[in-house]
Amino acid sequence: MKALACLRRHALLPATLVSVVLGFTIGLLCRQLNPSPDVVILISFPGEVFLRMLKMMILPLVVSSIMTGLANLNSKSAGQIGVYTIIYYIATTLLATMIGLMLVLTIRPGKVANNNVMSARSSGVAPSASARDVFLDLVRNLFPENVVQASFQTSGTVYVQKHSGVSLLDNNSTAANTSTSNSSNDTSSVQSREDVWAPKSVYRPGMNMLGILSYFVFFGVILGRLGEKGKVVLRFFTVVNDTTIKMIRLILWYSPIGIMFLIMGKILEVKNLAETAQQLAVYIMTTLIGLGIHVLIVLPLLHLALTRKNPYKIMKGIPQAVLTVAATASSSATLPITIRCCEENLKINTAITRFVLPIGATINMDGTAIFQVISAVYIAQIRRIPLHFIEVIVLSLCTVLGSVGVAGVPNSAIMVLMVILSSVGLPVEDISVLLAVDWFLARMQGMVNITGDCFAASMLDHFFPYTPVEQSIHAVVEDSRITDDDAFSPDTDV
Repeated sequence: MKALACLRRHALLPATLVSVVLGFTIGLLCRQLNPSPDVVILISFPGEVFLRMLKMMILPLVVSSIMTGLANLNSKSAGQIGVYTIIYYIATTLLATMIGLMLVLTIRPGKVANNNVMSARSSGVAPSASARDVFLDLVRNLFPENVVQASFQTSGTVYVQKHSGVSLLDNNSTAANTSTSNSSNDTSSVQSREDVWAPKSVYRPGMNMLGILSYFVFFGVILGRLGEKGKVVLRFFTVVNDTTIKMIRLILWYSPIGIMFLIMGKILEVKNLAETAQQLAVYIMTTLIGLGIHVLIVLPLLHLALTRKNPYKIMKGIPQAVLTVAATASSSATLPITIRCCEENLKINTAITRFVLPIGATINMDGTAIFQVISAVYIAQIRRIPLHFIEVIVLSLCTVLGSVGVAGVPNSAIMVLMVILSSVGLPVEDISVLLAVDWFLARMQGMVNITGDCFAASMLDHFFPYTPVEQSIHAVVEDSRITDDDAFSPDTDV
């Protein structure tokens, strides 16, 4: 029985590796058949189902994980972990931004690119949100008006068109004077109007993870201080957490199939794979070099300096999470698997993983920061727009701010990149050329993002040993915990 359980646990990784290889191979072969868009949709559908199943688990997992994790830390430890987590994430994002900036200014990929691939500049388009709007949206999302609404809507700034100048004809007399105006062709009765754009805060579809985190972090800290009074609520969230983890384990057995079809669909969606790669080869290599330096050199050295432990053991323990984010391009959707890898493979305390990793999936976007700063300077170079020192500083600050506020979902980095471009006056519409390779670079960014999250969890686990609030509450958690054997027990109802 033990051998069978061990086989079940370790069979998922080789199955996932095989699915990745099959996805790329079959996708490249199917491109020769020129499938129609309808066929591509059908091929991608099993992968879409897998992605939707993972996203379905995000909200209950994040809420229950934060509650059980914080409630089992004393208030002093919880506050310290929170502060150190935020400082660490911002510091690594700054390092990532500096790496990307130095590489793009040194290699200068925009100087060797083909300027013909850039789209023509359009006019009459609504302006993008400014850096000020990004900051205000970040604060708004941090304090949502309604926690329930935050589970499916997020705040954002859009620009609406307004008219300056007042017509001399009021609304009531316009119809009456129409015939007179037509007969005399007198157009001097109406003042000219000038179109202006005004910012407006609206709600958009999408989960406001920052707002959910801020509320339940506060809730969890207070619950942990209640002691005996809070153990009933703690028991509830512990059961929810263990049930969610059990559901995720069952979903993971479908992951090889879902990942294979996801990769096949993405390869088939690209119109001209070879031409796209040739046009943007230097840009892609610059981004990949930046991501590689950060994840293979900077983060390991930082981890080694802080903990005096072998940092590459962290990478050895999270291949399942890395492969999953490579297929889904979503660090948020990969969060359940990342938590599982850290707890089972790296043996990191659950109180740390369930607090640090959900926050990291929301605000720790080192890979995204590298992509954004390289992309912004690349567009400036390809347009031959010089960037002065102050503009580079503004660009860097906007990159850090934008990467913190970006959602861990596919294509979100492109949307934030538009804000960064507008902050330094670069043409926003020129990101169209980057969309052709975003499907690939988004996956590379996600791999760096979740690896940084795992390094942070390991570091904080080293400095903050597990400390329960009260022995009675700790007993509640342990008594109600679902074991790995229960998850695959033949007597378990599925």
